[in-house]
Order: sequence, then C-alpha cells, then structure tokens
Amino acid sequence: MKLKDFGFTDGINEVIGITFKSDQVNTAPLGIIVDDDESDRARVKLYTSHTRENIEREGILYTNVILDPIVFSISAFEDLDSKFFDSLNPPIIKNALSWCKFSAKLTGAFAELTLLDGQICGKIVRAYNRGFAALIEALIYATRYKIVEDRAKEFIENEIYRCKNIVMRCGSRREKMAFKILEEKLGVNF
Repeated sequence: MKLKDFGFTDGINEVIGITFKSDQVNTAPLGIIVDDDESDRARVKLYTSHTRENIEREGILYTNVILDPIVFSISAFEDLDSKFFDSLNPPIIKNALSWCKFSAKLTGAFAELTLLDGQICGKIVRAYNRGFAALIEALIYATRYKIVEDRAKEFIENEIYRCKNIVMRCGSRREKMAFKILEEKLGVNF
C-alpha cells in the first residue's frame, strides 16, 4: 500500500481526520504532510485538541479524502454527527473518495503516521475549483482566529476576507454555503 493509492500527493493534503474517545467520534480537518507519495509514511502537525489527545491515548488516526466543502466547514468547528457517516467502523464519511487508517506516534508538535489500511470508496470526475481552495485556506485561518493575540486578528481577518472574495466569485453554491457556516461559527461577517 502506498499513500498515492488513496489520493495523497507530495505536499500537504487536506483531509478530514477522525479519532475516537470510547464511542465518541472526533472529526477535524487536517493537513497531512507527504514527502513521498510512493511510501506509506506521512506526518501531521497537531495543536492542542481532542484529536491530539485521542491520538496520544489510542495511537490511531483515520482520514477521509473528501471534496465536500460543507463537511470541511462543520468539522472545523464541531464534530460531525452520525448522519454524516456511511459507516463508523471503519469511519467513512458519506461521499468520501477514500479512507485510510494510520498508526500515529506523537513526536513534539507532529504525529508520525504509518499507513495500516485503506480503501477507495468512489471515483469522481471534478474540475479544480478555486472557490474550494479558498474555502480551505479560510478555514485554516478561522481555526486560528480565536486563539491568536489581538494584534494578529486583523491579519487573519484580512486573509479570510480575501478568501471570501474568491469563494463568492469562483465557488459553487456549496462552497458559498460552507463559507456562511464559517462566518456563523466565528460570529463575524467578513
């Protein structure tokens, strides 16, 4: 098994990470860092979060490769409930393109990942959408918005506003809906 078999490429791959605490599912967008997509190894930077706590306790991370902007927006702020899943064992989000199971070992700010299992769930033909890319970028900033010092908030607000302009100009209806979720969760209208 190689990472590329499940849709990963060299660089940072935005996916939905899934961990568990007992039977409670934890979901969050994660940037999986791949140096060699021909290998079975990757890493992910983890901040203090439920995801990090669950990995520290269990040593397992599931990922879903998915292109649904609504799923990314919701999971950036809260855990997905069971209605978003086709299966919880293994955890497969509806319309996922693939899922993977990794062993995960924390080393400093990173978790070193080794691919254990995975499956291709579907094939999709879809052109690249700049609105989706801008939404993902805005979500990365949004997850940092509430934890940064006040002087950094203005920079983040400007970046989210820049991303919003791209989403509104280039995104589909779902990307635009997903951006509205971001604004609602932050309580800010950009």
